[in-house]
Amino acid sequence: MKKFLKVFITSIAALSLLVSCEESKKVDNKTMTEEKEATEEKRDINDLVTIKEIVNKEGISPNGEKVRYVYEAPIIHIDKPGAKRVNETFLNLIKDLEERMDDGQLIPLSVSSKAYLNDGIISVVMDTNKTGPEGIYAVNYEIDNDQEISTKDLLENYQFDPQRLIAEINRQVEINGSKPETEQDFFGIDYFADTIITNSSDFPSQDEYLKKLDEIQKKTMEEKERFVVENIDKIKAYLNQDGKFVFIHRAALSDEELIVE
Repeated sequence: MKKFLKVFITSIAALSLLVSCEESKKVDNKTMTEEKEATEEKRDINDLVTIKEIVNKEGISPNGEKVRYVYEAPIIHIDKPGAKRVNETFLNLIKDLEERMDDGQLIPLSVSSKAYLNDGIISVVMDTNKTGPEGIYAVNYEIDNDQEISTKDLLENYQFDPQRLIAEINRQVEINGSKPETEQDFFGIDYFADTIITNSSDFPSQDEYLKKLDEIQKKTMEEKERFVVENIDKIKAYLNQDGKFVFIHRAALSDEELIVE
């Protein structure tokens, strides 16, 4: 009887110790979670990224005018290889413009940048105010994994429905059409199809690009919309300060942005 009682008491003690350990783990896990959430709340884009003025100098434009060039770039303050590669991407864009400036080429007078933070993803954007395609550059950088993520991954992470982009394009077309003719812009699904073809590696030569563009322009509106939906990952996108998707697309003269409401 004494032996049984001893075993019983030992078992109860062991069980109590086990329960205590589990409760301690729960408390520790809860504390870690709360600390992580608190850290996320305190994390601010201004602590992680600086929009730095890289170039501010006078020069002579190709037509002989005295001008001032002001270029800024986003700098991510994270000492990791992936973040450094993103910084180098934008600094190299500035460097290329400076070299062309010194060669007397016609280049933009200003380059502006901006940065946003959403769910551990830093979106950095540079507008070179360049006429033609590839005037706006955007990179989405995932902090925890120290890597740039593609438009495809970004869309999948947020389960973005491509039909939302189509709906916004059509909404903007309607708004544009309601304006006086003198105030209307050139805007429509064709610009997004053009963006996809421009960004695609499937059409490397100018002839292939023009052939595909001509083919798409002859299609019905429904077919064009389907083409955009099926190839939406070839349109560069990022998240703005409100967590809304912004798509960079070709326009009549230069790249433009469309916010999907």
